[in-house]
Amino acid sequence: MTAKITKIGLTNDKISGRGGLAFFLRYIEKIELYSLISSVILKKLTVNPKGLQLQQFLKQIFAYFMDGTNMSMSGFDTKKNDQGYAAVLENKVSEMASSHQMKRFFAKLSIVPNKLYRMILHRLFIWRLLIEKPKIIILGIDTMVMDNDSSKKREGCEPTYKQKKGFQPLHICWESYLIDVTFRKGSAHSNHGTDYIDCVTEIVNLIRSKYSMDVPIILCADSGFADQKAFEVFEDNLKIHYAVTSKIYPDIKEYIKDLSPTGFGEFRKNKAIWKYTEFGSKLKSWTRFRRCIFTKLHMDQKGQYLLDIAKPDSIIYTNIGMRKEIDDKLRAAGGQKYFETENIIALSHERGADELIHRSIKELATKEQLPFKSFGMNRAYYYLLVISHFIFETYKRDITPDIIPVTAYPNTFRRKLIDFAAKITTRSRNIILNVTKTIYETINIEQIWEKCQSPPKIQFA
Repeated sequence: MTAKITKIGLTNDKISGRGGLAFFLRYIEKIELYSLISSVILKKLTVNPKGLQLQQFLKQIFAYFMDGTNMSMSGFDTKKNDQGYAAVLENKVSEMASSHQMKRFFAKLSIVPNKLYRMILHRLFIWRLLIEKPKIIILGIDTMVMDNDSSKKREGCEPTYKQKKGFQPLHICWESYLIDVTFRKGSAHSNHGTDYIDCVTEIVNLIRSKYSMDVPIILCADSGFADQKAFEVFEDNLKIHYAVTSKIYPDIKEYIKDLSPTGFGEFRKNKAIWKYTEFGSKLKSWTRFRRCIFTKLHMDQKGQYLLDIAKPDSIIYTNIGMRKEIDDKLRAAGGQKYFETENIIALSHERGADELIHRSIKELATKEQLPFKSFGMNRAYYYLLVISHFIFETYKRDITPDIIPVTAYPNTFRRKLIDFAAKITTRSRNIILNVTKTIYETINIEQIWEKCQSPPKIQFA
């Protein structure tokens, strides 16, 4: 006969269902992220020496994002009284922050300007460049709408192009990393003010000064960033390549209408087929011709042919193959394939990877609504979320590439590497994190712990 539970008991043992947080937080400590953040923003803050210090607040915020279970500020009150959770964070219960302490902490962070948070992201970016050493750097730029329509009285929460009230930060990404973020109100469109040109300029100058003067850089963007002034800055000042989609203006439509179908090539991706043609284009207000690639979807991903009236058209403007000085550097770095029309189309289509990053960061946050009424407090919250996401991506590469795919999303990561039971005991002056035999063997937890003791420290050239 199977044994049945007949009573409910109470234990004073320190037990937590978030055993993986100990490993993640040890990794953060050893890469010296706390030191980086402190060196950048501490001069802007006044911290009471009798209260919790900056590192304690940061540790609990990073644990809060990686845990992902109770994402309201009141969740800190529940965690404050949980001895097992405190032990996993290597804290005393008295060191756990309440929701009121957290709110006061974010109120202090609200005075920290965008540029200081961006400086932290830039240093993290250079750290990864120096580790991964790419021969060609492909950047993506986009905005991400955060739907806060249901949240009342949020400063800066304004109508976006998606007809929802919210925020619309500007993102620059490299691979799966968000390397530059400008937190903005919802009505700030893609090419708002000089944000676009300024941010790209700053990132390119950073790469040139801290990584390599000669590495080829290709910027990919959608139609919201098709701008003559920006193109001229990229070509004449920054000396970088770009592949940017654009609106199809009436004169372009008329030109394409007269082209013979025999002059079109085919680009295939999975089952989908696009028809394409290439020509030089100089819009009415432009001072120079640029390489222009017109594409029309001919067959969709399901293998269905589309009628002409239903075929979505797109146009790509690029300077690849048009500027000898930077073209020579791209070829020398092994980028010959990028001169081929089909590979430029593929490059443009890969902008979808930006959306995957947006999905990932929203999944890490668990919701799009930001918790505070103050714009400055929400800005601080979002930047710490972005930094957490950056470290989440580096952790998968540095610590767990053999256990979980580096492409894994936060929820998959949490289920496998955060949400497991752990019991914290003390024996012979050692504090021991105990796990079940199944967890110990299936995720090779001893090896993870060893790797967390000596990860690559953050270096900034």
